[in-house]
Amino acid sequence: MKKLGNLSATQSIAAAFTALIVVGTILLMLPISSSTGISTNFFDALLTSTSAITVTGLAAVDTGSYWSTFGHTVIAIGVQIGGIGIIAFASLVAFLLDGKITLKSRKTVMAESSAPKNISLKAYIKTVVKMLLFFQGILFVVLAVRFLTEYGYSLDKALSHGAFHSLMTVNHAGFALYADSMMSFAQDPWIIISMFISTTIASLGIPVLIEIRDRLRLYIYSAFGRESNFTLPKQWSLNSRIVLWASLVLVIGGAMALTISEWSNPATLGALDPGQKVMAGFFNSSMTRTVGFNSIDIAAMDPGSWILMNMLMFIGGASGSTAGGIKIGTAVILVYIVLTEIRGDAAVNVGNRRLPRSMQRQALTIVTLYSSVIIGALLVLRFTTKFSTDQLLFEIISSIGTVGLSTGITASLPDHAKFLLSLVMLFGRLGPIVVATSLALRKTQRHFEYPRESPLIG
Repeated sequence: MKKLGNLSATQSIAAAFTALIVVGTILLMLPISSSTGISTNFFDALLTSTSAITVTGLAAVDTGSYWSTFGHTVIAIGVQIGGIGIIAFASLVAFLLDGKITLKSRKTVMAESSAPKNISLKAYIKTVVKMLLFFQGILFVVLAVRFLTEYGYSLDKALSHGAFHSLMTVNHAGFALYADSMMSFAQDPWIIISMFISTTIASLGIPVLIEIRDRLRLYIYSAFGRESNFTLPKQWSLNSRIVLWASLVLVIGGAMALTISEWSNPATLGALDPGQKVMAGFFNSSMTRTVGFNSIDIAAMDPGSWILMNMLMFIGGASGSTAGGIKIGTAVILVYIVLTEIRGDAAVNVGNRRLPRSMQRQALTIVTLYSSVIIGALLVLRFTTKFSTDQLLFEIISSIGTVGLSTGITASLPDHAKFLLSLVMLFGRLGPIVVATSLALRKTQRHFEYPRESPLIG
């Protein structure tokens, strides 16, 4: 027990996630969790539990028909716990192990969570929970009312389906109570647009949402001639500027590319009218931001569209959100690193700010680790399964990006492939930097430097 108390914050996070996955697996294996009353296969339960805790949504069985009410509850609780995020886990584990949150742990947690520097850890955790519940509540009302009035659901079914899918949407998990995900609602703008808006807002991340909230408060105060007890810089923070502009590009660019790619495909967008095609393009493009719902048949899409979706899933959402992927900030930094080298500048500058070299190395490390895991998993599955490279690559990127989309092969994968995807999901959720920090014993400081020499590259 003493040894457990010496765990770092990141090691505590890894241990907490693993423990929760194990508990979820055991619960889902119980006969009470399945609708048939039969115990679930270990690997199917493990994949589902990992998918829930990592807020992925990848499922080996049909979520709506296979699991019982108890099973649905276990999945929903797992997603909610995972959605609260690494911050709350780190704080809780540190408190349980140490009896208090040390200054070192607090700094580590705040740095890993991309939390604003001017807010306490306790206040930040409260803000995370409040914002998640707030957006879930709004979407819950919209969905429940729509299910009740338009589709003739009973009151209890409308409430349960509204609560389940609002929780999954805001937490970026793709579990659905329908075998075809959201395909039955592809032509319903109330459901599709409300879920699209919720997804987009949630993908911005808590730090950006906090700044938007504070600036809106100041604007309202000034509009009504009231004085506020806090001030903000005139210029938006660099993180918010990066996330907002990049999100706009990804949302519009991704939707346009996907819509054009599938416009004439009779199995996807071809049967819809122009307005519905655009709506479906925006919805399914935004779902690649680690949410995992779909309103068109992914398996019937052109392989070129899979490549586009792979790119969007690889990037994911913003830091400090429930989204996965390498994160928007990482992708933008990489673009600026390349542009800096092309221009021959001495430093990487973004939005009249100079990026520290440590952040540049961190971005390169994240992409390298993500790519290495993807390639390694692809090689293993390509030689041990019967599926095509396109299908397997899509499945792996969806797993590491904690997205949950699939070309329809998840249920047919052998047990070892399901186990591998569970590991990939866990890695994708914790993040390469957190994993590397957890495994590192301690930082060492060199008191000397080796002679400089430049090998040939390019």
